[in-house]
Amino acid sequence: MHTVRSSLLALGTAVALALGVTACNNDSTTPATPIMSQVQAESLANTVLGDVAGEIATATMDGSNGAVASAPVNASAPAGSSAATQCIPAKSPTPVTDADNDGVPDSVRFDYAGCVISRPLSVDSLSGTIDLIDPTAATADHAVKRVFTDFKRITVNLVSGAKSSVTDNGVRQASHDGTTLRSSETNFRTDYVYANGYSAEHVRTWESIFTADVAGSIMPNALLPSGTWSVNGTSSWTRGQNSYSLTVTTNPALHYNASCTNAPRFDAGKITAVVVRNSKTMTVTIEFTACGVYTVTRS
Repeated sequence: MHTVRSSLLALGTAVALALGVTACNNDSTTPATPIMSQVQAESLANTVLGDVAGEIATATMDGSNGAVASAPVNASAPAGSSAATQCIPAKSPTPVTDADNDGVPDSVRFDYAGCVISRPLSVDSLSGTIDLIDPTAATADHAVKRVFTDFKRITVNLVSGAKSSVTDNGVRQASHDGTTLRSSETNFRTDYVYANGYSAEHVRTWESIFTADVAGSIMPNALLPSGTWSVNGTSSWTRGQNSYSLTVTTNPALHYNASCTNAPRFDAGKITAVVVRNSKTMTVTIEFTACGVYTVTRS
């Protein structure tokens, strides 16, 4: 078991994501060894948590200005480096139409080409597009579909010079009222390149439900309030020459603490990932013990 602590770079409604722990020097496994080392399990845990946090960060961004602050956050960056410039992507078409006047545009594309975010200790460069679409254009509600196309975020640490990147491709759908938010992804792919040159790929089909602690406190185009977040689904995770099949559940549900200053902003709850490779099975458990502090165990 290993306890992990991470720090958050806060940027309004920025997408919180984890770029991974130091990759293992040898990703290979043999029949005589467990299918996943502790270091590999921690890297997997960081990927899963980063992807959960990515869903949360964009969950309520419904409007035509909803992607303005959809910039990445490197959760492994040092504390105290939270100040950042804001990224404003190009938007088309203009003017934006909203046939049902529910605040969700019929269709708008955000182009992040040339978008740069500067922080005291790092610089993020963005590219690619996110299409925000109203899937129920004739019904006034808070349903939204986001289509990510080569949405890439490169982070350069100004102290070490290390560079890492995350690239998203796929469709994420969400809907909410004042108390409950539902999100889904189907074959959503995230590609990671770590600072040491290793890479990983995570392709997932997840269903997520968020329930606010205080009824009626979910607001459009605003940060999520505190509440519980449950995730269920399957995915495939590939790093190096090894590929793994995952079944992910949360029991008890993760508790999202909006006042948390450490990424990811959970202070309780447990993620269980049943990992399968070459007919062998291992369970990786990620359990939160305090704000942004979690343990990773294998069994």
